[in-house]
Amino acid sequence: MSSSDEMSIDPTQDDDGIIDKQQTKIRVSFLLSPSVRHNRHQLELPSEPMAVPSNIRKRGLSAIVNHLLDRGDKDDDNDDDSASDDDDNERLPSIPFDFLLNDKLLRLPLDSAARNLGLSTEHALELHYFPARLPPKKEGQSEQLPDWIMVMEYNNGRLWSGGADGVIRTFEQEGEELKSGCVISAHTGPIKCVSSLTDATSDLTYVATGSMDQTLVTHAYNSKKGELSLHAVYSGGHGNSISSVALA
Repeated sequence: MSSSDEMSIDPTQDDDGIIDKQQTKIRVSFLLSPSVRHNRHQLELPSEPMAVPSNIRKRGLSAIVNHLLDRGDKDDDNDDDSASDDDDNERLPSIPFDFLLNDKLLRLPLDSAARNLGLSTEHALELHYFPARLPPKKEGQSEQLPDWIMVMEYNNGRLWSGGADGVIRTFEQEGEELKSGCVISAHTGPIKCVSSLTDATSDLTYVATGSMDQTLVTHAYNSKKGELSLHAVYSGGHGNSISSVALA
């Protein structure tokens, strides 16, 4: 395709400074990432190069991809025409996209990223795009712990956590929520590793923790009584922090 045939898209400037209409253009090719395995036919674009503002960022590129895919709510456009409203009612909602440039996530303006990667803009840059993973939504209450969570282990509906305060905490799963359970001080230093194992012949679950205090401690949890009690302390065998433990 000759340069005269290439598409040029100039989406609207937003408050994040995505686009400056006076900026020079960079040619890019949008390629759907091979990691996208579902609904590829709904997300794939022609790979012909098109010109975009050189200082465009991820958000602007995402707007372009949604525009080319004819996705987006009617609020995304400023056209009050009734025919356009009818078309918008049948459009799929816009989705955020992430982009890889030379196998690196794009987190800078496009021209800056290309320069940092030593890429020439004389030829079209290949941008691999894929749906972005949205941050988790907060649902319900989240318990605030007094210190950093260093390690976690999930076993049979129960979450074990080891804190920087040397404390083991358990959380029981109830539906889609976790309910706080036992709390016991196990170490004098931050816990660096945790492992748990349920004994199939009894109601006990053994949990082992290693710490920066150079000790390895095991506790036994009785699921019927809901009690966590000391099982054994192993000390003197390590001259440094214990960072890995496994029960089998």
